[in-house]
Amino acid sequence: MARGDTLRSEIARAQARKATLASDVAKGEKNAASAREAARKKRDQAQRSKSASTIRTALSAAEREDKKVVAAEGKIAKARKDLAAADKSIASKSTSLRSAEESERRSAETLDRRKDSRRRQDERAHAREISRLRSPIAEVRYVEVRPPQPEMLRVLYLTANPEAIEETITTPDGGEQRYGTWLRVDQEVRQVRQALRGSKYRDLVQVDHAPAATINDLLDGLNDYRPHIVHFSGHAGPHGLLMENEAGDDDGANITFDLLARVLGATDDPPRLLVMNACDSLAGADDVLQTVPAVIGMSDSIGDTSAIVFASAFYSAIASAQSLSTALEQAKIRVLATALDGSDLPELRTRDDVDPGTLILVTPPL
Repeated sequence: MARGDTLRSEIARAQARKATLASDVAKGEKNAASAREAARKKRDQAQRSKSASTIRTALSAAEREDKKVVAAEGKIAKARKDLAAADKSIASKSTSLRSAEESERRSAETLDRRKDSRRRQDERAHAREISRLRSPIAEVRYVEVRPPQPEMLRVLYLTANPEAIEETITTPDGGEQRYGTWLRVDQEVRQVRQALRGSKYRDLVQVDHAPAATINDLLDGLNDYRPHIVHFSGHAGPHGLLMENEAGDDDGANITFDLLARVLGATDDPPRLLVMNACDSLAGADDVLQTVPAVIGMSDSIGDTSAIVFASAFYSAIASAQSLSTALEQAKIRVLATALDGSDLPELRTRDDVDPGTLILVTPPL
């Protein structure tokens, strides 16, 4: 089932749950009101009676009704709390659904473009073959092809955390509480470097870190390091990345995915892989694949600790000369084995001519 269909089903279930909870609140309020009225009548009866036995019986019955009121109010409070949680879940999944629908639309458009491109390539290849068959046989010169030499894998590691992501939660009494979280991007870089030091081919991987990264830092990094991998760690959304701005103030700069694709393609030696260790970043994969052959992104919001574990495990496997698909699978397993959420969120997208099962980014010495 497509992610959009899954989210629609989850939203429908949450809305049904919300309707049930609203009914529970109404039922609880009715029961509480009925019990209060019954308790009041019993106390009135006790006040009017002159019989000690009747007074004791009436007061005892009033206390039982009071207990019913307390129990009903407890159920009402719990139902209202669950209602608030259901509202929050519906809002979050609705945002994810919009992102998934946009991603599905872009995937369909990209598939159409690829089909058109493949058809044109086939037509050109057919024309070249016809031209070759009609041309006179040329002299063939054999050139010895040397096996590839080990090369240092260069990673440009961009981190940005220009502002806290705030979340507003409505409490059962109608109040609001705001929570903000800063990402531990420096801790992520430290853990990745530590994982690389324990890897088999650690001397063949070079990590160049650009903290508080701006779009200009990305351009400078492409020019200075010619990286094979560009890694971004920070905040993202369905439409782009949140990087630092050149002014250096608290507000970040939203970099759309189509602009990111143009930046990564504005070099004679584009990177082979883009890793976006940021929430909802998979939405930009189709745009980036226009210039980068492989992209890893997150299909939804990922926790800070899960993102750190994923990154360190992924580069540990890459530095052990594992293939791209195997490195991704090991990183997912590491997150799952650590009992963290989000092991299913990292996803790989590649061009049709790229096989992630055979793509090894670190070439060991012969």
